Order: sequence, then C-alpha cells, then structure tokens
Amino acid sequence: MNIIPFLITTKKLNLSIYILTILLGFSLLNFESDNVFGIELFSKNEQPFGVSYDEWISKYWNWWVSQSIEEATPVPGGCIIDKSDSIVMLMETTVGGTHNQECEISSNQGILIPLWIAWCDSGTDKEYPIAELSKCAREKYNLGNIKSEVKIDEQPLAKLDVKMSLMEGKLDYKINSLTNVSEIYVKAFNLTAPADTHKAFTLPGTYHAGAHGWFVFLKPLTPGDHTVFYNVRVTPTGALTSPGTTANFADIIYLFHVK
Repeated sequence: MNIIPFLITTKKLNLSIYILTILLGFSLLNFESDNVFGIELFSKNEQPFGVSYDEWISKYWNWWVSQSIEEATPVPGGCIIDKSDSIVMLMETTVGGTHNQECEISSNQGILIPLWIAWCDSGTDKEYPIAELSKCAREKYNLGNIKSEVKIDEQPLAKLDVKMSLMEGKLDYKINSLTNVSEIYVKAFNLTAPADTHKAFTLPGTYHAGAHGWFVFLKPLTPGDHTVFYNVRVTPTGALTSPGTTANFADIIYLFHVK
C-alpha cells in the first residue's frame, strides 16, 4: 500500500520537472532573443577599430563642419552620413525637428551616434586658451537640461539625462542617467572649416579646437535591416545659462540596410 503513493509522488515530481524544463526552455529562448537583439557597444577603455576616441571625435567634427547648408539639411528619404571610414557617423542633433533617413552600410562598420555635442576653436573662441577649449565647449555650449535616448530596432539601448549650469562662475553638474553613453572630452585637434560650412559664425580656416559631448559608439550591426533612433531634448537651466545654449528638440531615425 505504500507503493502507490510513492508512484504518485514520483509522477508528480516528474511532471514538476517537466514543467520546470519547459519554463526554463522558454526563459532561455527569451534570453536568446535578447541576445539576438544584443547590440554591442564600444566601452570607454577600448579603441574602436584601433583608433582613439579623441581621433574619432576629431574626424567627426572635421566631417560635420565641412558640410554645406545643402549637405547638412536632412530631407525625407535622404542619407546624411559619413561612411568613408570603419565607423559610420550620423548627423548632429542640433539640426532639430523630426527626420527619417535611409542608408546602406556594411556589417563591418561601427556607428557613431552624437547625442549632444559641441566644440570650441581658436578662431571663434579666442577668449579661451588652447588648453581650455574643451572646457569652453562644455561650459559655454553644452549647458542646460539635456535628455536623450537611443533605440535600436525599437528596443531601448541608451539614456542620457543630465543638468549642467553655471552658478556664480562654477559649474553645477548633476547626472540623473548616463546609461550606455560615453561622455568624451577632446583637448586639442586641428579643425578645418571651409568657406561654405553650414555652421554659422564659423570662420573659414584651420584652427586648434577642443570638444566635449555625449556619444554612443555601436559595434557593427548584423546584416539585414535595422532602425537606429536617437533624440534630444535640451532646455535652458535659467537666466544663468550661457547664451550659446538654446532649447533644442530633435527626433532622428535612420533605416540602415546592412550588407
């Protein structure tokens, strides 16, 4: 008479193990699915494709400043990128507004996403010593309540939420979120501005420059179609905000055909 309960108990145990195995299988499938999405980022202690972050930011500004008004003005279905190197560079968020772009890139190329960025140069910002040009970029042009997010294929990837203001000449910097976002300072590089640059108030010529900003550096995407969404919401922090910082709102989506 003791055998039957034992068999029943064993069956219940086997059934429990079976259900647990199924649930674990579903869990693993979901985990695998997340890994399939699993976009990889370059960390700040890496050198993407063997190139330092300083050099990538230098390359970015020299490309973006070289664009004419026509080249830097997004149109529906257009493709504003620089894909001449191992990292594809996307448009700056100061363009403002909502924009959709469609481009073809390689599965061997990373992607540089500029969230909120600035530079200072020795031609325009002469009041700053060369060694302080990155400080100029940070404390003159990058002040404000700054919020941004990045989504890949509609999945959240990165988030920026910071507040920077000058209070009696001192920087008040509060970080609410800096998730998968790299804040980068570049102390010195050569910046060349052509006569037809779209950047107003930028004198043509080659200058010493410094830069500061928040970026996301993506490792190459898998072959196929992918959407890269990033936005920015910048509002002044009050009367003490630098006159160089104004409200800015942008929503940008790139549809990438990755070959």
